[in-house]
Amino acid sequence: MKKYGLYFMMILAASLAAVSCSDDDDSHLDKWMVANQQAFNAVKTNPEYRELKSPGSEGSIYYKVLEKGEGTDSIYYTSVVSCYYKGWLVADYPEKNITEGDVFDRKLFDDGAPYSFTVGTTVIGGWKTALYGMVKGDKWEVWVPYQLAYGRSGSGSIPGYSTLVFEIEVVRVDGK
Repeated sequence: MKKYGLYFMMILAASLAAVSCSDDDDSHLDKWMVANQQAFNAVKTNPEYRELKSPGSEGSIYYKVLEKGEGTDSIYYTSVVSCYYKGWLVADYPEKNITEGDVFDRKLFDDGAPYSFTVGTTVIGGWKTALYGMVKGDKWEVWVPYQLAYGRSGSGSIPGYSTLVFEIEVVRVDGK
């Protein structure tokens, strides 16, 4: 009987230790989620931004036209597109050394050739949604909610529940 009591006490102690650690992590994650949602909600109510619903009804992105292109070719799922872009985060997450405005990825003119890819197989849902509305020469600022980005799990240096902002410039469109 003493043997089972000892096992029970060890399991209880391990459970309490795990719960106490995860509560702190959950608190930081909760703050991150709220900050990202607040930033996204602020853009939703800003009259400078327009809404685009994703084709699969997973959500919406919000965008602002920075430059209007002269292109006439629509962008499709199978299109090969070349873009310059910059992506950044919208909130502070001190526990992960993230500061609002941190750039997590970019491919700008000064970096050389643009990023070329097939729309339907390469990019996150928020990019697809934006690109379907863009033409060659368009340059947009695009706000992407976590549901159309990297979801709850995140990717690499991007934590889960991240609202992402991209500046995207379409420089070439090939194929349909």
